Amino acid sequence: MPSASEFSTVPNENITIGGKSIADGDTATADINDIIRYLAAVIRDSADKVPTVGGFVPSTGGTYTGDIFRQSRGAFLHHAGSGQTDGRIFSLPEGSSRPTPAEGVYVFYYS
Repeated sequence: MPSASEFSTVPNENITIGGKSIADGDTATADINDIIRYLAAVIRDSADKVPTVGGFVPSTGGTYTGDIFRQSRGAFLHHAGSGQTDGRIFSLPEGSSRPTPAEGVYVFYYS
């Protein structure tokens, strides 16, 4: 089965595709169609291995177990009611003005 893993990320190291030479001045005209077909198969094989986004998180509802993390942002908040939609957390010096209020916003003041 053709696979993208057979290729190097260094362009000059890729001298054959599907067993056909692609060296400068060495590619026979008759081999061009075979090379294109081979690359098409590699692309399709790679695309078939990419999971769909819908397979990870349902757009509405759903049940989750364990900890859920945003990429590089920490854990998700778990609100008691569906009206608490914001979820931002502020840590501000004492005496700072309050951020624009919204349901689900948490503000911690420190001195």
